[in-house]
Amino acid sequence: MKTTSLLSLLHISSPALPVGAFAYSQGLEYTLDAGWCKTATDVEQWIESVLRFGIAGVDLPILKRLHLAWQAEDRDAIIHWNDMLLAFRETKELYLEDVQVGAAFKQWHLAQLKDADASSQEEKLEWLDKPSVVAMYALHGVLTEIPVEECLIGFSWAWLENQIAAASKAMPMGQTDGQKIMRRLIPVIDNVVTQAMMLSDEEIGSGLVGLAMSSSLHEHQYSRLFRS
Repeated sequence: MKTTSLLSLLHISSPALPVGAFAYSQGLEYTLDAGWCKTATDVEQWIESVLRFGIAGVDLPILKRLHLAWQAEDRDAIIHWNDMLLAFRETKELYLEDVQVGAAFKQWHLAQLKDADASSQEEKLEWLDKPSVVAMYALHGVLTEIPVEECLIGFSWAWLENQIAAASKAMPMGQTDGQKIMRRLIPVIDNVVTQAMMLSDEEIGSGLVGLAMSSSLHEHQYSRLFRS
C-alpha cells in the first residue's frame, strides 16, 4: 500500500472528519440510559455484537461492492447497492443518520477535488440522489487508490472509534476503559473484514432486534446528547 493511500485512509477514518458522524450514537445512548448496558464490559459486548452481526453483514460487504462498482464506473451497480444499504436501515433514525452524514460526506468530497477533476466527479456524484456514508467512503477509497480490504478495515475502525466516543460521553466510562475495548476488538475487526470479503450477495443481511429497538426508542428519549 502506497504511503499516500495509507495517509488518505487515516484521513478519511479520522473522527475529526467534518461530516457530523460524531453527533450520532446509533441507539447506544438509549441502551445506556435504559440500563441495558451498565458497565464497560456490557458496552464492549454490545459493540462487538453490532460489529459482528450488523456491520459485518451489511455495511462491509456492500462497501466492497460499491468500491468495485466505483472502480468500474458502473452506475447501475452503484445506485443498486447504495439503495440496498439504505433499505437495510431498520429505523427512521438510522436512515436519516445515513443520508444526512452521507450528504455532508458528499460536500466534503467535492471540496477536496482539484479544479481539473471537479466537473467529472460532480457528474458521478449526481448518480446518487441520497448518497450513503458507505458509498462516499468507497468512492474516496477508489480515488485515492486505497485497496478494497483496507477500506473495510478503515471503515470498521472509524465506526468503532465513534461508538467508544459515544459511550464515553453518555456514561461514566473513562478513556482508559475505552482504549482497552478498542484494543480487544482489533482481532474482531480482522475477523469480520475477512468474513465480509467472502459473503455472497444472498448472504448480505442482519437481524439485530435490540439495535432496532434502541434506535426507535432513542427517537423519543426525553433528554439526549446525540441526534435523532
